[in-house]
Amino acid sequence: MHPAPSVIFFSVFSGLGFGLLFWLGLGIPSPTGVVAFVFFAIAYLLAVGGLVASTFHLGQPKRALKAFSQWKTSWLSREAICAVGALILMAIYGFGAVFLEQHWRAIGVLGGL
Repeated sequence: MHPAPSVIFFSVFSGLGFGLLFWLGLGIPSPTGVVAFVFFAIAYLLAVGGLVASTFHLGQPKRALKAFSQWKTSWLSREAICAVGALILMAIYGFGAVFLEQHWRAIGVLGGL
């Protein structure tokens, strides 16, 4: 089996990024301020970088947004929608941790799941 480099990059880096977001959402660790910004920046760079790399595996990367339209029948579309939802929830959680120095546990756990 010889997977494309974009698939390897996607698997490794999105896994690392979403894994870090998962643990941050659960409050392990529970940073605030600048330290939280660094943790969330690393997590988002890894997760989004991996997701962008997955588009290079498509036959026509300009059609990547079409992946969201088939959510009723495609597991890939549902996965893309859940990934964007998790990124949005964790952005809200990260905003509270970085700028307000508060941890909204319900949002963090929901985003982590």
